[in-house]
This record gives sequence, structure tokens and C-alpha cells, in this order.
Amino acid sequence: MTEPLMLGLTLTLPVMLTVGGLAAVIIIGWSFAYWRAAIKVACVAVLIEGAIRKWVLPQGQEMVYFLKDIFLIGAYLKFFFSPDPELKTYRMRIPTGVVIGLCLVVALSALNPGTGHPILALYGLKIYFFYIPLIFIMPYLFRTREELVKQLTWYALIAIPICILGFLQYKSDRFSVINTFASGMAETGATGFGVGDRARITGTFSYLTGHTTFVIFFTTLTLVLLSLEEIKLRWALLFVNLPLLAGNALMGGSRASVVALGFICAGFVVAAFSGRLGSSKNFLTLLVGGVLLAAAAGLFVFKDAWAHWSTRYQSSEETMYTRVIEFPLDAIQRALKDGGITGLGIGTVHPATQAIKRRLHLGVEENRSYDIELGQVMVELGPIGFACWYGLRLLLVWIGWKAYRESKLGVVRALSLASVLICAPYLIMSVIYNHTANFLICALTGFACIPLLENSGASKLQRGSRLANHPMGTGSQSAPVMSRTH
Repeated sequence: MTEPLMLGLTLTLPVMLTVGGLAAVIIIGWSFAYWRAAIKVACVAVLIEGAIRKWVLPQGQEMVYFLKDIFLIGAYLKFFFSPDPELKTYRMRIPTGVVIGLCLVVALSALNPGTGHPILALYGLKIYFFYIPLIFIMPYLFRTREELVKQLTWYALIAIPICILGFLQYKSDRFSVINTFASGMAETGATGFGVGDRARITGTFSYLTGHTTFVIFFTTLTLVLLSLEEIKLRWALLFVNLPLLAGNALMGGSRASVVALGFICAGFVVAAFSGRLGSSKNFLTLLVGGVLLAAAAGLFVFKDAWAHWSTRYQSSEETMYTRVIEFPLDAIQRALKDGGITGLGIGTVHPATQAIKRRLHLGVEENRSYDIELGQVMVELGPIGFACWYGLRLLLVWIGWKAYRESKLGVVRALSLASVLICAPYLIMSVIYNHTANFLICALTGFACIPLLENSGASKLQRGSRLANHPMGTGSQSAPVMSRTH
């Protein structure tokens, strides 16, 4: 076993706090002035912050963890408190009052004495709610349909270097520097498959859950783009993105990612058969071909990864029923017993809470683990908060489905379907304890809300000028996301 190398910069804590504070002020000011650009930077930062934490600035991992959030703060302030004039003429037809009401009930858990300190309560509120504003912002992010499609295509292609890094991690020693986790984990190297000496890869992410989320989201985004007639880099998405993502899914060793991807692909197939999705007439052929190509890559190009993944799957005594039904019910029952009616307080069993308590000299309690997020949410919020939180999550699925049914053929219809197909399995997967998933789910739900925008100054819906309701055809004019007045 080799010792991990230290690639990061050596900085003292006071220097890091001073530099970090000054940088945060500058970033927030810039984000306020250029809120659209700031949101896009945050979308990239969520993919690379783990790499910075592990290899560039390991001494400042806590500060780097909040990097994407700092970009969002300025954008939030601009959008909600000083919006551009044209934004004021539109509103979304979603039950905003219900969303806010559910959030307020959950937020009451911050008053629970069990949180132990106001800073811990604020951190708990952050991990639950900080990315929810993206649902209201993302529909306004792009001005035209062409801009949306072009930038989503380039965003999807970011998967290529991340997947190549995953391949290098898989071929490297488990305790290699490129296989380290961010701090806070017991392991100095990556987790293995239980057989052999291969590492379960994390890519540019801090932990395994982030990489699993990346594979699921970017495979889905690739399928969304393949459903569009006007995509110019279709060959790269089909012949590079999908095979590499399939290989990374196997190298990550996560059974949930493969099962979730199977569910998502099946959903796209059903939608394609119904003829109700994107603008490409050949999407069903591309979809089936892409799935077969990804499967062939897993079986032949990444056959060693397939062998390790299948061995891990077969050696487990867990069945689909166990993972989907028995484990969640058992975790909820144990958490209800441990937390009682009021729960222990929002965010109290999050792993980062222990680190914060050490910094505040509050002592460290025994870490409670339920192996599934439903139990952790129950023990923190109690049954009322638990019901409100998952009521909110179900509401997001319903919003995506409503948008899918109301939109016409095109990119937003495909994104709305993707929102439903991703949000559904993530009801029992990690979101609160997986900031990558939390960020991407809220952003995707926001894109799904584009068909639900209406001109609040008109007597009837003006969706004829909206991106969501214009099928994409050759030679057509740009369908603006917002009105051409700006």
C-alpha cells in the first residue's frame, strides 16, 4: 500500500479564512450582477468541487464545500429581491403556497433543542432547503431554445473527462492519491468491491454517492439530447458519452445506479413508443441502439468492471424487495423509536455535524446511521416533519408530470419526463445527505417548470411565445424562453 500524496496547497487556517471571506464577498457581488452566469458556474462547480477538496486544497475542504453555494447566494439575492423588469411579468402555475407551507413546517425542526447550537440549526436548514430556490430560477436561465439546447449539450459532454478519470481510478491502486475520499471518512483510500483489489471509483466527487448521482443524471441528460433532431454532436453523445457512463456505472459498484438507469431507460422507451417526447423522428432507434451500445461496452470493453459489479451484486443477500420495501420500513420504525414525535432536530445526524461540533467544542455524540435516508430524515424531523418533507418531494414529481403533459414535443418535454423519472427513484435514495443530487434534482425540476410559466399581465396564457410549447423544426425561428422584449 502506498502513502497518499499531498497535492494541495499548504495554507494556515487564518489565511484560508481571510482569503476565503474576501473571495466570497467578491463572488457574491459578481453573482448579483451576472446572476445567469453565476448559476451556470455553480452547475459546473457541483461537478468539480470534490476534486478541489481532495487534491487542490485539502486543508480547506469545508470552505470548498460551499463554493457553489457562494455563487448561488448572489444570484438568489438578485432574482428574488431585485429581479430584471421582464421577469416580473411571468409567474409559474405551481402551488407555491403549498411548497412554502411544507418547507415552513419542516423548518420548525430548527427550533428543536436537540440541535444543540444555532449554527447547527442553520446548517440543518441549509442542507434541506438551500437548493429549492433553483426550482423557481431555472425556468428563466436561458433566453432562447437554441441557447438552452446548445449549452445543455456542452454540459453533457463534461461527462467525458470525468468518466476518463474514473477509468484511471479503476486501473489504479485502491490507495492511490486519485482514489482518496474527501476527509471525514474512515478510509484513506477508496472502498472496494468486496473481492479483488479494484477501487470503487468516485471521479471528481468527494464520495461514492456523488459519482452515482453523476452517472444517473448525465446518462439521462444524454438521452434527453438524443431525442432532439437539431443536436449536432449526436455522435459524441451516442458513441462516447453513453458507453463511458455505462462503464463508470459498473466501476462505481453501485447497484442503485444500474437499477435506476434501467427504470429511466424504460420510461424513455415507453414515452418514445407513444410518440410523445422530443423532436427527433428516429429517437426510438437511437435510444435502443444507445442502450445496446452501452450494454456492449459494459460486457466487452469494461468486462472486468462488469465482473466485479456482478460479483458484488450476486454476493449480496439483498433483493429488490429488501432494498425498496423492507430496509426503508425498518429504518423508519427504528428512527421513530429513537427520535420520538419531535425528532432530534434538523441536520443533527448529518456526518458534517460532528465536524462542526468539534470546531465549536460541543463534544461529539454517537453517530446514528440507518443505512437509508428515510430513517435519517425521520429521526431528525419526527413524523410530522417527515410527512411534510416527503410530501414536498412527491409534489415535485407531480409538478414534473403536469409539465410533461402540458408541453409539446421538444427539449422541455424531454426534460420534464427526465424530472419525473429521476425524482421518483430518488424518493428512497440519498438527497439531503447527497448535495450533488439535491442540487441537480432542484435544477432539473426548475427546467421542467418552463411549460408552467404564464404571462401574469395577460388575460389568458401566453404560452405560444414560450420555449416549452414550440416543437422544434428545421428553419423555424428561435422560440424565446423569455419574451423578445429583453
